[in-house]
Amino acid sequence: MSKEYLSLLRKLDSDELFEQEDDKGDPMEQLCFWIAFRCNSQMRALGSKQQPQLHTLYDWFYPETIILTPMIIDGRLQVHSSTPSQQLLQDMLPSVELTCSIADFKIPVVTSSKVFLPQDMAGGDLPQRPTKVFTEHGMPRFFKPAYVMEPAIREISTLLRIQELGLLNIIRAPKVHEFVDSQGDSSKISGILMDYIEHRDSLGYIDIPSTPFPVRRKWISQVQHTIETLHAAEIVWGDAKPDNILVDVDDNLWIIDFGGGYTHGWVDEVKQETIEGDNQALSRIVDFLLEKSSE
Repeated sequence: MSKEYLSLLRKLDSDELFEQEDDKGDPMEQLCFWIAFRCNSQMRALGSKQQPQLHTLYDWFYPETIILTPMIIDGRLQVHSSTPSQQLLQDMLPSVELTCSIADFKIPVVTSSKVFLPQDMAGGDLPQRPTKVFTEHGMPRFFKPAYVMEPAIREISTLLRIQELGLLNIIRAPKVHEFVDSQGDSSKISGILMDYIEHRDSLGYIDIPSTPFPVRRKWISQVQHTIETLHAAEIVWGDAKPDNILVDVDDNLWIIDFGGGYTHGWVDEVKQETIEGDNQALSRIVDFLLEKSSE
């Protein structure tokens, strides 16, 4: 067993390019799968026999947690369990520091214990990330955790700029309603609460060829109008692509994700987070929507 493990480690440490790898997959994935497979029985034995009771974001932030450390002793795999420190748990939580310009907007900050999960999640498995949540007054919100400083600040700043200019009366984009606090630190947040958009799916997952042309023409007009409106206000969308457009229940388009960056195939790297990049993506989105019917 130790030979298997060391072989996987050597492959992970190899300087060979990914293009030269065989079809067995990514070395890190192989190592993770190997560890998970070997530790499966211990994880089942040490795991809680009761379903987690998830009622709030706080419950999701702080689930019952143990650390499993796999070790090979005398050629045999052994797994040792331990309790994580409070510092480690805190380090795993989303958290970014607000800039002064964002703080000046005086967006309300709520505690994670006052943000409620849907009732059908209360006794279920721990979700990878809650999306639709509710305020203590029952208002639905979309929760977006803030893990990385730069994209989180860019998204918040852009959305607040859109709100400040009154553009939400002209285009469809989510409004920022509240922030979720981060471990009681008034200068940091763990996430954003914005409009929850009742939607069919993202545009990237809609069956475009079977969508009627009048609907597609409407969508082209809406996305063109939205991007033109943003650019007139000197606002760049950023990671423009169909996956960052929601189709709501009334077949209207909403643009989401203002965290920046780019996606290969929609925006060239050298044009990321520029007006030129947005326009390049717009042209490709139009082509995507004009895809011929499958009939």
